Order: sequence, then C-alpha cells, then structure tokens
Amino acid sequence: MRQKFVLNGKYLRAGWIIIGSMKSLVLRAERKVFPAFNLKLSPRSILPFVAECLLLFLFASVDKFGFALALGLFCGFVYARQNILLVLPCYALACYVFTLSWQVLLFALAPALVLVGVYALFYKLKRNVPVWAVALGALVGMTPYIVCGVLFSGDILLVVLSVVVAITIVFCSSIVSYAVLVRRVFGTATLDELMCGGFLVVVLGYALSGVSVYEFYLLPLVVAFAVVVMSACVKSSGTLVFAILIGVGAALKFWRLELVGWATVVGVAAVVFSPFSRIPSALASIAVEALFWLFLGYPLAGWQSLIMLSTGALLALIVPRTLIRRAGSAFLKDSKRAYSSIVNRRGRDMANRLYHTSDVFFEMSKTLEKISTAKSDYSPERLAKEIAKNYCAKCEDSATCFSALGDDTHSVLEPMTTAALLRGKTSILDMPPFITSRCSKMRSLASVINSSADAYRKRSEQAEGVLGEKAMMSEQFAGVALVLDALAQELGSPVSFFSDEVESIRAELLRHNVVASDVVVSGREGDLNATLIVRAKDAEKQIIAKAVSKVLRTKLEVVKIGDRGNEKSVYLEPAPAYEVAYGIAERMRSGEDVSGDSRTIQNVTRTSRLFAICDGMGSGEKAKSASLDAVNLVESFYRAGLANDIVLSLVNRLLKISLDGNFSSLDISVVDTKSGGLDVIKLGSATSFIIRHDSVEAVACSSPPAGIVDSPEPTTLRFQLYDGDMVLMMSDGVFDTLDTKGVVDAIDCVSTSNPQTLANELLKRAVEEGAEDDCTVLAMRLFCA
Repeated sequence: MRQKFVLNGKYLRAGWIIIGSMKSLVLRAERKVFPAFNLKLSPRSILPFVAECLLLFLFASVDKFGFALALGLFCGFVYARQNILLVLPCYALACYVFTLSWQVLLFALAPALVLVGVYALFYKLKRNVPVWAVALGALVGMTPYIVCGVLFSGDILLVVLSVVVAITIVFCSSIVSYAVLVRRVFGTATLDELMCGGFLVVVLGYALSGVSVYEFYLLPLVVAFAVVVMSACVKSSGTLVFAILIGVGAALKFWRLELVGWATVVGVAAVVFSPFSRIPSALASIAVEALFWLFLGYPLAGWQSLIMLSTGALLALIVPRTLIRRAGSAFLKDSKRAYSSIVNRRGRDMANRLYHTSDVFFEMSKTLEKISTAKSDYSPERLAKEIAKNYCAKCEDSATCFSALGDDTHSVLEPMTTAALLRGKTSILDMPPFITSRCSKMRSLASVINSSADAYRKRSEQAEGVLGEKAMMSEQFAGVALVLDALAQELGSPVSFFSDEVESIRAELLRHNVVASDVVVSGREGDLNATLIVRAKDAEKQIIAKAVSKVLRTKLEVVKIGDRGNEKSVYLEPAPAYEVAYGIAERMRSGEDVSGDSRTIQNVTRTSRLFAICDGMGSGEKAKSASLDAVNLVESFYRAGLANDIVLSLVNRLLKISLDGNFSSLDISVVDTKSGGLDVIKLGSATSFIIRHDSVEAVACSSPPAGIVDSPEPTTLRFQLYDGDMVLMMSDGVFDTLDTKGVVDAIDCVSTSNPQTLANELLKRAVEEGAEDDCTVLAMRLFCA
C-alpha cells in the first residue's frame, strides 16, 4: 500500500510539473504571440469576465448542442481580445461539467490549441486576425469531435448540425463581442451586428428555458431583470425586440408559441411605465406574470415562475442609478459635449495667442516698411555741406568766403555736387561765378568733390541695398503674419464631437453598414472638415464621402486614411470645385539632346496646380538647370501656404535678387482649383493667352529676361477663371515665330475644348513657319469637378 502511495505521489508530482510547464509555455506564448490579449483583471473588467463565464456555462448546459454553442461563444470572446488564459479554463470546465466526459474535455481543448496557432501565424505575418480565420480554426479544431462522432456514435446528423451551429455561433459571437467589448457600441450598431445580436438573444432564450431547479425556471428571472433595466436606459423599441426574441428562443425550446406572447407582454408592461421610474415597470411586470398564472396560462406558468420573475424585477431595482446612467446613451452624449467644450476652449486660447503673435510680426513689418520707404539722406545738399565743413573750412581763405556767404559755403558748392552725383564728375565749367572769382584752389576743390561723390555713391548704393532688404523683410513679416492669422482662424474653428450633424452622420453611415465609433466635425459652414474612426473593412468604402457630404451639405472627399490597427481614421476635406485638364506639345532644337525649354507640371498643394515654362540662356543642360531653379523658388512659396497676394509680392521681390546675373526667363501659372483663381508670374517670357467662351485675352510680359537689365521687375497678375476657360502658354520659340496674330488665328481655326489638340496645332504651325529654337506649348482647361 505504501509503495502504491509513493508511486501515485510520483505520478502526482509529475502531473503538477507537466501542468506547471504547460502554464509557463502558455504564459510565454501569450506575452509574445498575444501581446494585445495580455490583460490583467481590474475592478472594471471583473463584471464582463463574470458575465462571460456565466454565458459559457449557460450555453454549455444545452442538451446535445452545448459543446458547439460554448465553442462558438469561446471563439467570439477570443476574437474580441479577451484574455485566453482566463476564458479557456471557464470554457473547458463548462464543457466538462455537463458531460463529465474526458473525451468532451479533449474535444474542447483541441480548438483552443488550433486558435493559438492561428493567432501565432497572423502575429508573424503582422496582420489582424479576420473572423473567417477564427471560424476556420474552430472547424479544424473540431476534427477530433467529427471523427469520433462519425466513427463511434453513428449519429452523423447530430455531428453535422453541431458543426453548423458552432460555426454560426463563431461568426455571430465574434461580431457581437467585438462590437460590445472592443468598440463598446451600445446605442448604435450596424445591420450585421443587430442581426447577429438578435440571433444570440434567441439562443439565450433557448438556453435559459432549459435551466430549472424544482420547476424554478431561470428564464422569468432574466426576462424581468433585463426588461426593467433596459426600459430605463435604452429605447423602447430595443426593449420590446429583446423581449420578443428571447420569447422566440423559449418557444423553440418547448414548441409553444404562447411563450412569445408572454415575453412580449412583460416587455410592453415594463416599457409603458418606464417614463415614471423603475418601480412602476417592475410592479407592472409582476402583475402581468400574476395574470398569466391565474387566468391565461403558459408552459412555465406557476407560483414558482411568479417568484422567479419577482426576484428578477427586485434585482433590477437595486441596480445603482449610476450604472443605469452609464448604460444610457445620454451619459455618452453629455461627455462628448464636455469634450467639445474643452477642445473648443483650448482652440480659442491658442487662436488668441496666434493672433497676438501675428500682430507682433505685422507691427515689425510696418516698422521696416517705414524705414525702407523713408527718403534717402544721401543728397547733393548733404554732400555739399560735408565738403564745406571738411574742406572749405580748413582753407586759409575761408574767412573771406564765409564772411560773404554767412559762415557757410554749401550753397555755392551744391551745383557742383549735383553734377558730380548725376554725371559722375564735375569740372570748372560747373563752378558758379562766386567760386571762379574768389577760390584759389578750384582744381583741388573739383578733385575733392569728385572723389567724395564717388564714395558717396557707393555708400548710397549700400544704403539702398539695406533698405531693399528691409523692404523684403517687411513683406516676409507681413506674409508670416497672414499665415499666423490663417492658422489662428483655423484653430478657432469650432470642433464638435456631439451634435445633430454628428449623430446624423452616424445614422447615415449605419444605413450603409458602416460603423463610425467616433465622428469629429470641425470648421465653419462652407469649409467643414470631418474625421471618422471606422472599422478597417469600411475605410475604403466610397459611400463614406457621399454619406458625410449629404449630411453636411458640402461636397467632401477622402484625403487620408490612417491606420489604427483594427480601426482606421478617415479624414475628409472639401472637394475642389474645379479640376484642370492639360495638353503638352514640344520639340527640341535640332542638334541638342536636351531642350532648354523646361516645363513643369505639379500639384503644389491639394488645391493648387502649377504649370511652368522656363527658357534658360540658349539650349542644353545649363539652360535647363537655370530654369528649374526659378520654378523651385516659386513652388516653395505656394507650398508654404502663404496667401496668394503675399506670394506674388514675395516672388516679385525675390526673383529680382535670385535671378540677377543668371539669365533665365520664366512663365508660371498657378491654378486654384478651389476658387478658380489664376496666378500669373512672368519674367522675360512670351505672351500667354486666356481663352474664354467669347473672347481671347493676351497676357503680355513687360519685363525683359533677367541679365539683360539690372534688377528686372517680374510681372505678377491674378485672374479669375470659370468653367470651360482655357489658358495657353508657350516658349519664345513658338511665339516669336507666330506672333499674337498667328496664335489668335490658330485658336479661332481649331475652335476646340481639348487642350491637347490646341497645343498640337500651335506647335505644328510654328514648325511650318520655320521655328528653329526649342518649342514648347502648354494648354490647360478648367472644368467643374
């Protein structure tokens, strides 16, 4: 006997070692394979865990299909990121308790091990586990059950039905569990979530109808508790649907349709008295049960059912009001109102700070502008005074001159300084009679004036350069001030987490089976933006933009989709009112491998399209490089988000500096697809043309190319385009050959709305007329998007 005990003790220790090793492996696997599942129990998570265990035991108690129902529910909980180490023991115990069969325990553990492998595989692939993969894992895990059931029990129909029930419950419980436990959606659900939830409620009614102790059925208790609580925190329709569906499940259990009527009447009684409080709802439910027991009757009617239903109603009354409020949608809406208030207040504070910062830059701009526009002190009069003080005052004959002129000779020197500054040199011929009749050092005086004027001119040019830089800084500060103003205005725009518009967006999306767990609307009317948090499978649906546009009455488009794991962020902004179609025709100069005409077409921003033709000095790579530098400079300003008028002003100023001495002509058109505005920047370029429905407008350039004259002045203009208007740009190789008349004749002759056809025709005519230089034609047409 002792030996047998020692042997059993060895086996017992070995068993504990094996169990400990398996637990360690599972824990390590969960930390590495299921990092998202590695959750700790907290007071907030205890209640859902207890509910999950109770549901597993309840579903496992169903005769013949208990294992299949419990397996499906277990897979749904695992898919909804519940801790597998906590749910698995409850699931396995539930399957074992109602059968007391080790075979069933093995059948229950096999799918769990397969699910671990499925999640490990998808974790290595760095992808989220889809529902179909969980269902497939459950089906593969049921292989031992299927094989044993077919070979030993012989009841093939039961095995097939069990597999069908298990897979169905996997899909339904996965969808519902994810909605409730992950997305925490209680008030809004999609059509598929509602259908799956309704099916599970029917199964719940079926399972509850089979649980009884001495004729004390669990069904009346749960029905009374649920309808009284739900009538206080959800819509009446939701309570009634729940009561009807759970009655359908009970009716399927007993094959008695009266149970549907009984559950419906109990739900109606709770809903009718719900506007008052939970107490009248509970009393009404008890009264209905008493009437059914005494007069109408149904399969579960009896004093036992009356006691159970009364117990459920009383339990519903002791639920704290705080939990009822949290379960209701009103609490969620109030919190979102608070979030909106906090965000808007912080946005207004930040906007005020940006406005004040903008004022600082604007004042700096005004100060620099005053300095840059101040009258220059380097005048002939000032030079004359300096020579009178530093030269004439030190002459031995100064007393004679000063006594005659009132102690100052600058008045007679001013004609000579004026001549020196204007012509670069003064001579005896510029001297007034007063000096020629009295001064004994005329030649020396002329030499001093000439040398002083030369130094004076250099200082004056340096001062003018400083003033020009200050003027440019003034314009830049003004541009920064405008950018800050725009940012302040954008930050000050209201943001709404809860409003009629937000709720309407959610409802409209739900109509199309798109779940938006969060909706944020910002901006003002005419410039509204929306941000949605949706399921990953819904993010690419085109109906999102249409539904949101319909509610906000503004055409929006999806500009960005951000990844958030199982969910995605969808950003929508106003769609451009216009779009641009363009055509290009070009030909290189004979003998060259690279065209000196550099043309550029870019989407500078989401609503700005840049078209540029640049002609560097001559042809080839060097000319191409010089042209691209000019385009990149202009492009940078538009990408910075500055206002168009400020951009044109800064471009005008900076091009004079950056292109001085580096010959390059450029022709740039920037189309704003939001407003239809056209910005034109020209420097020594050929004439462009704006083709409207009934007219052709020539846009000529008044400035020569950079390098021909010092400090060239670019031409910057702004036009308004409308639907159907066309813009025609060309290099000097085309325009010099055709001239204005030839271009207009070509436009009239072609009479097309296709920009590519127009570009081809102009290039063809230029070549026929003998164009030898590089030729480029760029045509664009504005049309409503």
